[in-house]
Amino acid sequence: MNEKIFISPEELKSICISSLCKNGVSEEEAKLVIDTMIEADMRGVTSHGIQNLPVYIKRIQNGGINIKAKPEVIQVSENQWLIDGKGCLGQIAAIEGVKLLAEAGKKNKVAVVGVKNTNHCGMLAYYTKRISSENCIGFMCSNANPTMAAFGGAEPVLGTNPFSVAIPYKKSHVIVDMATSSVAKGKIYEYERKGLSIPVGWALDFEGKPTSSAVDALNGVLLPFAGHKGYSIALIVEILSGVLTGSAYSKMIFSLHKDADKIQNVGFFMAIVPITPFMDIETFNKRLEVLLSIVKNSKKQEGVEEILFPGELEERLYEKSLTQGIGIDKEILDQIKSI
Repeated sequence: MNEKIFISPEELKSICISSLCKNGVSEEEAKLVIDTMIEADMRGVTSHGIQNLPVYIKRIQNGGINIKAKPEVIQVSENQWLIDGKGCLGQIAAIEGVKLLAEAGKKNKVAVVGVKNTNHCGMLAYYTKRISSENCIGFMCSNANPTMAAFGGAEPVLGTNPFSVAIPYKKSHVIVDMATSSVAKGKIYEYERKGLSIPVGWALDFEGKPTSSAVDALNGVLLPFAGHKGYSIALIVEILSGVLTGSAYSKMIFSLHKDADKIQNVGFFMAIVPITPFMDIETFNKRLEVLLSIVKNSKKQEGVEEILFPGELEERLYEKSLTQGIGIDKEILDQIKSI
C-alpha cells in the first residue's frame, strides 16, 4: 500500500498550480483546473483528483491539450449556446458553460449549453453545484472515450459517460454524480496503481471474461451498472453529449491516457432549470426538507447507522478536509513535485 500523507488544500493547490504553470498554462486557467481537482479530492472522489494531473501534463507536452486555445461561444437561440473548445482544457470550456447558464438562471430562464471539441473536465459535480446556485437545478453529462461494453456486449463502444444533477438544499446541495459504468475508469487506474484487486462485475478481460485484475480490466472492457439500465442511460448521454453537440462519439473519441498527442474531442451537455417559476424557493425548500426527512428517517437495514441523501457524505468529507487536510498518496505528490 502506498504511503498516504495529509496536506492542507491551499498548500496542495500551490504545488499543483506551479506544475501546470511551468508547463505553459496561464496562472488563471491553472487555478481553475486545480480547483476542480482539489475539490474532487476533498469530496473523496479521488479518481478525479490530482492523480490525473500527471496525465494532463503529459497531454499538454504532447499536444493532446491545446493550452493556447480559447473556447468559442456561439449563441444558437435565445436560451441555447454551443461552445467549441478548440482542444482546450475541458475545465475551461465547462466553466464557460457554467457562466452562460448562471446568467440565464438569474433571469428565470431554462437554458442549455452544448460543448464540443474539448477534453476531460474532471468531476461533474463541481460544475452542477455552481450551475445550481440557490434557486436553480443544474444538470451536466459528458461522453468519454469508449471503455464500456453495451449490455450483452464484450467490446468497448461507449465511455463511462457520467451525469450529474445538483439541487439546492439549505447551505448544501443534493448532488448525484455518477458514471454509467459499474465504476469510473479512473478508479480502476487507482486500484492498478495501488496493486489492488477489483470486485468481480466491474469489468471483463481482453477475452470477454469476468476479472478481478485491475490490469486485465484496463486491457479489457468495463461493464454498465445495473445491466441494461446503466447501458441505456450511457447511450442517452452519448447522444446528448456527442451526437447532439457535434462532438465526437463512441470510437471516434481518443483516450485520455493512451492518446496523449490527440485532442480527445469529448462533448458536454449542460442545462439549468430555475425553481421559482414553479414556486417560491421557501416553499420548495420546505417541501424538499419533508421529503428528505421521510427518506432519512425510514427504517434502516441491519448494521446501517444512517441513511444519507446523494452528496451528503461527500459534503461531510469536504468539510473534514478543510480542517484535517487532504489525504494524498506520497507517490503522486512526489511525481507532481518532480514535473
